[in-house]
Amino acid sequence: PHYKVDSIRESWTSILKRAGLRHRKSYQSRHTYACWSLAAGANPSFIASQMGHTNAQMVFNVYGAWMKDNNHEQIELLNKRLSESVPCMPHKKVG
Repeated sequence: PHYKVDSIRESWTSILKRAGLRHRKSYQSRHTYACWSLAAGANPSFIASQMGHTNAQMVFNVYGAWMKDNNHEQIELLNKRLSESVPCMPHKKVG
């Protein structure tokens, strides 16, 4: 089916008003989705597939620069996830 651009725009404007949000182009929501998903720790490949990109490189190129440096959070995440499957250090010699 084909839709008139004006009818889609009018629907979008109505949705924003009902939600109490300031006007923004619907396309801007893609950027918001990508940035919020990255900030929440979602896999960039998943985000890319949700947005219709062929690979995660587009997500890194376009949205990566907008993300804050969260190295501390990433280190905590890695430590938590790796500690569940990797033996504690130092290893004890067997035998």
